[in-house]
Amino acid sequence: MDKREDIYNKALELFIAQGYDATPLSQIASDLGLTKAAIYYYFNSKEELLFYIHDRNMKRDLIPIIEGAEKIKDPEERISYLVNNYIEKSMVRDASARVLIHEVGKLSKSHQKTIIKYWKQMFQIIRNSISELEQAGKTRKINKTFATFALIGMCSWTFYWFDHDRKDSAKELSETYKNIFLNGIIKD
Repeated sequence: MDKREDIYNKALELFIAQGYDATPLSQIASDLGLTKAAIYYYFNSKEELLFYIHDRNMKRDLIPIIEGAEKIKDPEERISYLVNNYIEKSMVRDASARVLIHEVGKLSKSHQKTIIKYWKQMFQIIRNSISELEQAGKTRKINKTFATFALIGMCSWTFYWFDHDRKDSAKELSETYKNIFLNGIIKD
């Protein structure tokens, strides 16, 4: 396996268990049987390692969901797809979302811009989907921006309380979120 992958896996494991701030690079190196200098060979800083974890997870988890949603013509189905896949393939995969969402503020401004760009793509798809439903006369009068943030927030908050040992409940959870959201915005 590539050393970058070993470092990625160990750093993510330790960041999940201890938090980013409480995990020194020396511990990551020690746990891998490497020197701290070896870590610096692959990553210029701890922040760059955190960015690598963010970027890799976004490309693995969020971008394929966004790309799949963009192919769906019906806005209600698009929202359903996003919720189901975001919960089932990202939020409950493991506890990495806790590190990624919570620690984004530790990234440099340029790295934050890259990560925020991914989130803005998801935001726009949801907001545009709500706009399409509104234009079709299917929604209640609602602030589309607030509704979009509410949906992303509801789904993203899952990592604080979800029991990753009970992944079998992920489908029920995503269906619950989808129903709460769509029943809240769609007219009777």
